[in-house]
Parts: sequence; structure tokens; C-alpha cells
Amino acid sequence: MKKSNIVMGLMAVSLLAGCGVFDRKQTDYKAGAAPAAALEVPPELSSPVTEQRFAIPADEGKQVAKYSEFAREKVPEPCALPASAPVAVSAAVVVSAPKLLEVGGLHFMLMDEAFDKSWRNVGLALEKAGLAVADRDRSKGIYFLKPAAKAKKGDELQVFVHETSGVTDVTVKEGNDLSSNEALRVLNALFQSVSK
Repeated sequence: MKKSNIVMGLMAVSLLAGCGVFDRKQTDYKAGAAPAAALEVPPELSSPVTEQRFAIPADEGKQVAKYSEFAREKVPEPCALPASAPVAVSAAVVVSAPKLLEVGGLHFMLMDEAFDKSWRNVGLALEKAGLAVADRDRSKGIYFLKPAAKAKKGDELQVFVHETSGVTDVTVKEGNDLSSNEALRVLNALFQSVSK
């Protein structure tokens, strides 16, 4: 153990001594450099900004600032794009449980849920109701249902899920008809499955 310590010590000393053997070339970078002009500081950055509302009253009874001027807040500068006020949701739209509604001959189901939850619940309700899903397009909010054996060709059923202000409406369309008997039957089956 002592021999290994002595050998390691000698190697360290020889390495350190060897570093001084090689000549280092010093480079003078300032010798060939051309002098550059001094940087100029804009006056608005070099002088401090002062406001009159923080002025200290002068002596000899002169009053520089009044309390009302001091207490008054700085007037906000107009901005390029004013903030828009949030849109209020009317109380008539808020729904606690899914409801089957008809407005102007259009039948739809209203759910008090966000799109994500409603999309999942409608998918589960379609499964419970025994309706086969041929395809789905979540980005557009559409379930494409497999047509029944007795259905006419070209009349495929589509279930639309659409959210507005946290409330989701579900409509069923057969071909281009929103109020066909088959569309109403599917919507009723969906409502029964979601309500359970």
C-alpha cells in the first residue's frame, strides 16, 4: 500500500512538472484592434422618471402636492386591443340533468356537461341502446351509425354532439332530415340510455 502511494505521488509530481515544460504562446488581442466609438445611451434611459404626485412639499409654506393629487392613481394608458367582457350564460340554458327538447320542430337532447364528458356519455349510451357505430369523428363531434337492414340505401344516421358555453346538445340526423321517425327513435333511445 505504501509503494502504491509513493508511485502515485511521484506520477502526480512528474505530471505537474511536465506542464511547465511546454511554452505557452500569449496572444495580444488588443494590439491589432481598432478603437470603436463609445456607446451612446438614450436620454430617456439615463435620466430618472419623476412624477409630481411624489414631490415633497417645499419650505416657506408653499405646497407642492395636495393629498388628493397624491392619492389619485395614475391614469391607465389606452391599449391597442381592449379586453372583451366574458359572455354571460343565460339561466334558461343551464340544465341539471339531460333533457329531451323540441324547438321549432327540431328535436334534440341538452346535457349540462362539457364536450369531452358528453362525447363519452353519448358513446356509452349508443352502446347501451344496442346501436352499432360504423365510424366516429371526434373533431367534428359526429357518430356515424350502421344502417339497419330494412333502411333505404343512402339514409345513414348521424349523431351530432356540439358544445356551447359548457352545455352540450345532441341531435340525430337521417340523411338530410333532422325530424325523421328513425332519427327521433334513435334520439329517444339515446335519451333513455343517458338518463339511466
